[in-house]
Amino acid sequence: MRFNILLFLVIGGLYPGLLGADNGTEALRRGDWALAVQHFRTKAERGDPIAQNNLGAMYLKGRGVALDYARAREWFLAAAGQGLVDAQFNLGIMNLRGYGQAPDPAAAADWFAQSAAQDDREAQFFLALLYLKGDGVAQDDVQARHWFEAAAKAGLAAAQFNLAMLYLQGAGGPVDESAALTWLELAAAQDHADAKLHIAQIELAHADVPARLARAVTLLRDLADGGDGDAQLRLGLMYTFGHGVPANPEEGRFWLRQAALQGLADAQTNLGLIHAQGIGVERDLIAAHAWLTLAAEHSPSARTVRDDIDAQIDVGERQRAEALAAELRDKTQERLNSGGCAPAVYQRVTTSDDVRCDSGSGGIH
Repeated sequence: MRFNILLFLVIGGLYPGLLGADNGTEALRRGDWALAVQHFRTKAERGDPIAQNNLGAMYLKGRGVALDYARAREWFLAAAGQGLVDAQFNLGIMNLRGYGQAPDPAAAADWFAQSAAQDDREAQFFLALLYLKGDGVAQDDVQARHWFEAAAKAGLAAAQFNLAMLYLQGAGGPVDESAALTWLELAAAQDHADAKLHIAQIELAHADVPARLARAVTLLRDLADGGDGDAQLRLGLMYTFGHGVPANPEEGRFWLRQAALQGLADAQTNLGLIHAQGIGVERDLIAAHAWLTLAAEHSPSARTVRDDIDAQIDVGERQRAEALAAELRDKTQERLNSGGCAPAVYQRVTTSDDVRCDSGSGGIH
């Protein structure tokens, strides 16, 4: 189960007290950090919580001022003390990530809980994750489900996906495939790739119903065309062995190769086995050895099979296999570096900018 972590830098949502052609908001948008800090400081010192939060964000990122985690925390605390949701969220992030001090998940949970109680969906999401992992709070699947559901009802796709996973696993309540599918559909409508993949997996479990099987194949094809490696892997295996689709080994190898070049060890292993056993293709121990060599970097079982093949080929063949493995490794790295055909992942993530600034409207922009 993969949980998508969401981190936010929110710049937008004009606050009524920050209107004007030469205010901190406009300076921020122009990238004039020093001027933005000047405006925020003036209002922050007068007790404006939005400006206090924004000034804290500037100190946290070192924009317009020297980076200073202690000062950032001071201004966030001032704003949070006035009940500003965004400042509470930012303090949660600071404690969770350990900005300027050791990470303190318990303190993070406290701040996220305050923000979550004000219906902040991202804080609800983070709080749910902490309960799910037992990080800073006692592990509690019921609480995790509760807060994921709150964020999911507010439309957060990652929460909808994670809530569906809990329903499928029966964590915090009974297993409920129907409820899981409902939440997955909502996340998928927001283009959440993992949600679409799990819908396809559920539909495949009902492959005896033609309409559901057809939908699964359509979803997998769309995801695979968009570069999702997991979908490419599953589609490749389906075509290779004729599971749910007419057998087409060439098509199967094509999709497995796309996934393998994204570094998916399972795809590399399967390609190695297909070449080793001659499934839908002429037996080729050199190609098998090469793909299994790549997979062996992450899979002990692939290493075992590769070593068995190693004992069956001569020195010259081994050299050719190693050269092919090096070529495939380079292609894989090139694919990963370029971002081309990378797996589609729903995450509005900027790990270097994970605090909210100028979000007095409470929206995400």
